[in-house]
Amino acid sequence: MSYLRRSLVSFVILACLTQLTFVTPALARGAKPSKQERLSRVMDPTTNVEEFRQEVFGYLTEFEDVLGVLAEVPAVRAKFDQAGLQPLAGLAKAKENLGELSPEQLSLMRAAYARFPGWREAPQAIDSLIKPQLRQRVASKGPDGPDSGKVVPLVADSCADGLSAGITNTDISIAAAVLIAAEAVMEALPTDAFTIVAREIPVGLVAAAAGAVLALKTLKDIKDDCNGATFQSDIKSQVTSSTTSILNKVDAAKTTIVDKVEATKTTIVDTVEAAKNTVAAKVDANAATIMDNDNANKTSIVNNDNANKNELRDLMLRTQIEADLAQADSATPVALYLTPTAKGGYLDLVQTIVTQTLANIQAAGGDVSAAQSLLTQANTAKTAGQFKAAYALYRKAYKAASK
Repeated sequence: MSYLRRSLVSFVILACLTQLTFVTPALARGAKPSKQERLSRVMDPTTNVEEFRQEVFGYLTEFEDVLGVLAEVPAVRAKFDQAGLQPLAGLAKAKENLGELSPEQLSLMRAAYARFPGWREAPQAIDSLIKPQLRQRVASKGPDGPDSGKVVPLVADSCADGLSAGITNTDISIAAAVLIAAEAVMEALPTDAFTIVAREIPVGLVAAAAGAVLALKTLKDIKDDCNGATFQSDIKSQVTSSTTSILNKVDAAKTTIVDKVEATKTTIVDTVEAAKNTVAAKVDANAATIMDNDNANKTSIVNNDNANKNELRDLMLRTQIEADLAQADSATPVALYLTPTAKGGYLDLVQTIVTQTLANIQAAGGDVSAAQSLLTQANTAKTAGQFKAAYALYRKAYKAASK
C-alpha cells in the first residue's frame, strides 16, 4: 500500500516539476552541470552523510531567504498571523534540530529525499516567482533603504505591493506544487525511526511551502482588488468625459443654428433639445449598464477569492491534523484535536479524516482490516465521551492504514 501511495505521489511531483521547467525557463537554463553532479554525489549512499547535512542546511537557508522577502510585505505578515503560520520560525527550528540528528537518522532522511530528485529546486522555484519590482520595494523599506524610517501598518493592503508582485494563478500553482512535494517527502519518512526533533525538519518545510502559497495568494488578491478599483474609476471618468463632450457639441450646434436661422428658431431649438435629451438618456443608460456589469464582475471575483481562501484554510488545517495523527503514539497530541465540535475542538473532523483515509486506501486495493478495527474502537470511545482515548485510537488507525 505504501509503495502504491509513493508511486502516485511521485507521479504528481513529476508533473509539477515538468510544469516548473516550462513556466520558469530561466531557472532551468541556469542550472549548471557541476551543481547537478555535486547533488548526485551528496545523495549517493556511499558519500559521507555529513555532506547531506550541509546540503539540507543550505536548502533551509535558501527557503528562509525567499520567505524573508515575502514576509516583508505587511499584508503577507498579517495573513501569516491570522493563519497561525510561523514559517520563518519553523525553518529556524528545523536548522537547529538538523544539527542534533544522528548519522543513522540522516541516512534515513537522505534515502527518503532520494526518491524525489527535484526536492533541491523548491526554494529556487519560489524565488523565481518574486518579481524585481517587489524586491525593490522590499529593499527600499529595509534597514538601509530610503523608506526605512517610514511606519508601515502591519495590515496595510498596499496596491503598490500587489501590483509590483504581479502574481498570477500559474505562480500560485507552482507554489502549490512545491507544497505537494514537501508533503510527499514528509509522508515518505519512516515515522517509526525518527524522533520528534527529526520530524520538525519536514514539518518546517511543509509550513514554509504553505506560507509561500498563502503569501502569493495574498499578493494576487491585492492585485485583483486594485485592478478592479482602477477599472471602475476609469469607466466613471470615461462616462463623465463623454457626457461633457456631447453636451458641449450640442450647445455649440444650437448657438450656430439660432444665429443663422432666426426665422425658424423655435423649431430648431426644440429639435436640438430633443436630441440632447435622447443622447443624455442613452449615455445614462449605458453608464448604468457598465456599472451593473462591473459590480457583478467584482462580486464574482470576491466570491471566488473567498472560496479559495476557505479551501486553502481547510487544506492547511487538514495537513496539520494529519501530521499530528502521523506522530508516534507517545507524542503529545494537540489539545484542540481532543474535543468534538460541540466542545470547541476538532475531534469530529479528526474522525472524518481517518474514516476517509481508510476508505480511500481500501478503494485503492489496500488492506485496512487492522485499521478498521481500531477505527471502530475509536468511534465507540468518542460516543462514550472518552475523547482522549478516542483520539489515541484514531491516531493508531491512521498509522495502521498508512503503513
